[in-house]
Amino acid sequence: MLLEETVIGDHNIFFYNSSREKHRVLFSNLKAGLYRNGSALYIASGESVEQVQVKMRDFGLRPDDPLKLRIVTSHQFYTPDGEFHANRVVEQYRSLIIEAAEKGFEGLYVSADAADTFDYLSKKLVTESWLRYENSLGRTLKFCMEAICAYRTDQIETTSQALLQLIQSHRNTITSKTANFADNQKLYMDAVTEELNIILGEEATRIIFHYLEKTFNLSRNQIPDKMEALDKALESIFGDAVKIIKQRIMKNLHRKLEL
Repeated sequence: MLLEETVIGDHNIFFYNSSREKHRVLFSNLKAGLYRNGSALYIASGESVEQVQVKMRDFGLRPDDPLKLRIVTSHQFYTPDGEFHANRVVEQYRSLIIEAAEKGFEGLYVSADAADTFDYLSKKLVTESWLRYENSLGRTLKFCMEAICAYRTDQIETTSQALLQLIQSHRNTITSKTANFADNQKLYMDAVTEELNIILGEEATRIIFHYLEKTFNLSRNQIPDKMEALDKALESIFGDAVKIIKQRIMKNLHRKLEL
């Protein structure tokens, strides 16, 4: 899957190492949306609106028509009064979608660099509200909007539960080196299976999956959508050793995501 193939309803995540990587992926997403007669929104972190406009022109975008391509900072969009309210953000998206439709555009395409907001909420120790928002956004606006949410790679620790929640909240992960798409459900299941195979062996892993399905009503297909249920089931089987298993799974995910 390529950036040009994203469609309304996609809610993807991207981890970047540099501004150059970030602009290449996020600007390409906007360009694809504009080519489809969509309206586009860029949410900036670590740069001013004026700096973004210069970079966009260098990339071949024309940020001179705010009806077609809007640029705002993450502070302006997410925390204008210093507080983050998910409902307010969703309503802003709804207003932009309605306005786009009234102007004859076919959907809203969003490239959102969430790095500044995630840093800000992390310092205030209130990232849970942000993670809940990310989890709901794809379902709330999936029929009228396409979005890529971007984060710096250094914001997500190898064993962080936030990484797992963010991956679960998005359909695909865009890898920074190649801008290829990785299906997040398959990515997670591959990581779980590979690490259990290494620790227990393939036969024991098959027995564990059979046990999860029969005892916890948790089939392989359900696991990516029920990560908390998997955690509890594995804890009941392995006790405190589950912490080591989870750490290995998270490190495996990091490798797959090229973080």
